[in-house]
Amino acid sequence: MLLIVALIVLLIVGPFIAIALNRRYGFAANALLVFLFGAALFPRTIATFVRSPESTPYDIAPASLGLQTQILVIVVAAIIVVVGQGRLKLPVPLIVFALLLTVAMFTTWQGTVPQWSGYVVLLSAVLAFGVGWAVGRQAFNQARFARFFLAAILVVLVLQLGVAVLQLAGVSLPTGLVNSERTLEQTVGRVSGTIGHPANLSKVAFALMLMSLPFTTAAQKQISRLAFACVAAAALVGGLTVSRANLIAMAILLAAWILTFPGRARVGTRIGGAVVLLGAAGVFGPLVLERFEDDSQGGLRPLLLTAALRQLNSDFLIGTGPNAYIAVVGKVDAATASGYPVHNAFLLMTAELGIFLASLFFLPLVVLIVWSIARFFRSSEYMHAPRAIVYAIPGMGIILLTGWGMISVLIVGLWMFTLGFIWSARAGVGLETVSSAERASNTSSKLGLATTR
Repeated sequence: MLLIVALIVLLIVGPFIAIALNRRYGFAANALLVFLFGAALFPRTIATFVRSPESTPYDIAPASLGLQTQILVIVVAAIIVVVGQGRLKLPVPLIVFALLLTVAMFTTWQGTVPQWSGYVVLLSAVLAFGVGWAVGRQAFNQARFARFFLAAILVVLVLQLGVAVLQLAGVSLPTGLVNSERTLEQTVGRVSGTIGHPANLSKVAFALMLMSLPFTTAAQKQISRLAFACVAAAALVGGLTVSRANLIAMAILLAAWILTFPGRARVGTRIGGAVVLLGAAGVFGPLVLERFEDDSQGGLRPLLLTAALRQLNSDFLIGTGPNAYIAVVGKVDAATASGYPVHNAFLLMTAELGIFLASLFFLPLVVLIVWSIARFFRSSEYMHAPRAIVYAIPGMGIILLTGWGMISVLIVGLWMFTLGFIWSARAGVGLETVSSAERASNTSSKLGLATTR
């Protein structure tokens, strides 16, 4: 009900807001707000077209074929970009992936309702990459839009933080707001915000943090301060979820970023950041260790991994089809039949789509990592986006190798948007960074000194 009321209000006042935003910030502003609303605030199923029985297994997408807000906003945002004469640039591997996935749905797999549901999710994720690229081109080159971009992210994080605080306080919130009827996360001191599960909320925080980090190096103080606020809010939201893998990923990323923060004039920033990080470790560290102690054996994870390796040994070329892993593997493995896929995004994608399609899906991430390593020592030319990706490698590895949430319907669109956003920096960055400003200042000083002499 709450979501319906919000949609009605948006339909009434939305057009006026959209026109004003387009005039001031350009098409990317509307695309960004639409996307964040559905992908980072209210990912929900809003319609079901073909319903599957309740007992139907599923994993990366719902068993029934329906429409989720996070998919709808990707399509709407893409239309806004195209109408606004922007570009939806996609890497060749993702284009080939989308084409071959479509062909395989008609020729290779059974084409069940859950498989079509998974197909729609994966196809929308490809489109999200293009939307992220279009928004990134504006953010990395226009100071006004960069401020708007960071302000929008900060609003999302503050809203999630507000809901999280209410959850910690034990306030009973409407199911439509928190996207879950479960109270287990609250009783053990974990929060889920409006996303529905602590692990997914922390993944949202990680993605928003990764996009914000490069802007902390901006020469314009207004931009860098907004970026620092976004990073701090993301870290706090992530910390409150007490999600082990995602918290460790954030901690590694932040520690590396703070200790090597560019700019000789920012020693105070490094020291202050290190103190805050140590303080956060003191608060959240014991909670994470407690979770490790409660689940020292990893629960069903070893059994699920064994089942996945057995499945890949028998079929790693064709796969079970999207969103059909549990339905197929669950027939021969009791742990999988309990409703959980292997907690490894790479293995799950390979088991569902086959090695070739899975490789195409993950290839842009590999290319982005290789590019970032190659440009690491020239990072300032790209707003230090390469540095952010390099520092995120351990964390991304931990998240993708120990869970499957990054390729699930709730997160995969936001994750691909994030990759597309960072990818756009490869085409060049117009904003000035702290490092480039210092070099320019030093050059001017030397020229002035030479002239005086």
